[in-house]
Amino acid sequence: MILFYSSQINVSRAVLEEEEFRHCCVVLRHKEDDIIKVTDGNGKLATARITICHKKHADLEVLSLDQAPQKAKRISIGIAPPKNRNRWEWFLEKSVEIGVDNIIPLICQNSERKKINLERNMKIMRSAALQSLRTHHPEIHEPVSLKSFIKTVDKTESDLILAHYHPENTELTSFPMSNDHQIILIGPEGDFSPAELKFLQNEGFISLNISDNRLRTETAGIVALCSII
Repeated sequence: MILFYSSQINVSRAVLEEEEFRHCCVVLRHKEDDIIKVTDGNGKLATARITICHKKHADLEVLSLDQAPQKAKRISIGIAPPKNRNRWEWFLEKSVEIGVDNIIPLICQNSERKKINLERNMKIMRSAALQSLRTHHPEIHEPVSLKSFIKTVDKTESDLILAHYHPENTELTSFPMSNDHQIILIGPEGDFSPAELKFLQNEGFISLNISDNRLRTETAGIVALCSII
């Protein structure tokens, strides 16, 4: 099955806008009267018939419409984007395929990248979500300072995980989760500073090992996600 995206789906009609229209009707050569699957990224999944192919969009007739429930378990990851854009975008794609729900780019003391192209990042994540047949698409936010992000965290109903190696730390794979929401923090290439580590531990984050090896930031993010998914 191939899944397409539309921001405009109701009980009877939907629209494939320019980018998705091009993918569907130009690249894949779908034509009028073809039946396709469409999601709005917020849980709606429609079976629809292409009624009219315009120059830059297509009109659809919705034949059936379902609402997928949110999954019970949610995973958020706060991560300092690496300097190399390709490595960052690789992380975005793979984390969505694995099942992340929320990505918060962090600005830390040792951060090498403090800005992202949010629109481009959202497109990469949407494409990965469609490839993975996800009807609930994950979110990504503008970069935020570590302390500002921590102020928004619900510490009472989330497992707070700090991916940081220490010989005496418990392995993440062995740590018992007690909530339906896990928040994982991954530091920059130069790691969190000693002051940041102390701050996070004072805020209730549990320092856990994800590997005995030194990992790149984007690799650490993927390993951490795979350890708790």
